[in-house]
Amino acid sequence: MRIFGIVPELCKYRLMKVGFWGDQLYVSPCCIDRIQIWSIHSFIPNSWSKLFDFPLIQLFYSFYTVSPDEPYIYALVVALFDCDVPRISMLRIHMNNGACDVFNLDEASGDEFENKVFLENIVLGCGKHQLYMYERSVVMGPIPFWKITLLEDSMTFIIISETICANDNEEKCSRFPIVLDGDKRRVFKLQDNHDIVVYDGESNCWNTYPPSLDTPTDLNLLRVRGISETYGRTVHRMGAVESPLTFYVSEGICIAKIFRHAYHAFYHIIFDDERKVYRVMPAGKYRLPMHIQLRFYGACSKTQFAFICSTGVAFVPLEPSTLRQLSFLAVQRQHCKITGGIWRGGISEQMIKACCAYNTTRQLL
Repeated sequence: MRIFGIVPELCKYRLMKVGFWGDQLYVSPCCIDRIQIWSIHSFIPNSWSKLFDFPLIQLFYSFYTVSPDEPYIYALVVALFDCDVPRISMLRIHMNNGACDVFNLDEASGDEFENKVFLENIVLGCGKHQLYMYERSVVMGPIPFWKITLLEDSMTFIIISETICANDNEEKCSRFPIVLDGDKRRVFKLQDNHDIVVYDGESNCWNTYPPSLDTPTDLNLLRVRGISETYGRTVHRMGAVESPLTFYVSEGICIAKIFRHAYHAFYHIIFDDERKVYRVMPAGKYRLPMHIQLRFYGACSKTQFAFICSTGVAFVPLEPSTLRQLSFLAVQRQHCKITGGIWRGGISEQMIKACCAYNTTRQLL
């Protein structure tokens, strides 16, 4: 585990998760008059860089996602851009140069968005082929889900409702749904009876996945309490869920984090679609300083997890580090000042190459 310090420009803001792209972590400070996106290399403490700065009159709402295949960040934004009328827009931000394309909500989707999209409950996601959003607060009943299409000719975007139907034999569930694959509308929920149910968007049905017999950890032995519960005719919503168990999804993998006895334990959730069971495989256990874990956003990739807060960013591996990574970090330690467990300083990849007379364009990591 390593904790990297925050640059002074970001210390006064709460930092929102944007996501990982390779070893780069992207975050956004919660500003009221602009959208900013910063990045840091997860192996270089002093690599903070401001990618994007978009001034606004006033920002009301923003949510971010990273494309898994293309160097784009997408931001769903509600703001006063250049007049006194709020506008709903989708921003496509190029990671290579910070350029931005703005797509405004198309009139054809205006009624659908205004009447059915509750922004405080929405999760924006990006698959390999499709942008999408869904309502995360529905723990029982049909789950609102929309595919998002960007129209290059008009520079607008439309949303198409493809609601995920309720399970006909639905058991009690107190946890939020998680989208595993937005392209296929593949969703899972952990029920209160120890089983996971997985929605197959291609066949439009739910399948039950009990825990495999060789699963060492039973996720449902952990307490869960719903907060701000509301009931409708067809759905059961929760404003928040209080539990030591949290799920994170990225790049087709699912990570469970359990906070218990002052430790954060991580597990890979593996779905066996042939046997219709799930397995829970340990991925690491870490203890963090209190200033990091009190209030943070979590982000994961296939290989690591980040705790993001205004006092530092903690990176923990989810699989054994490679010799190349360990060697790279050993060099960083020699050029860092570590105070109170926080790394500051460091050396860039270009400088390491120069020291080693390494002249090729191939990256060290």
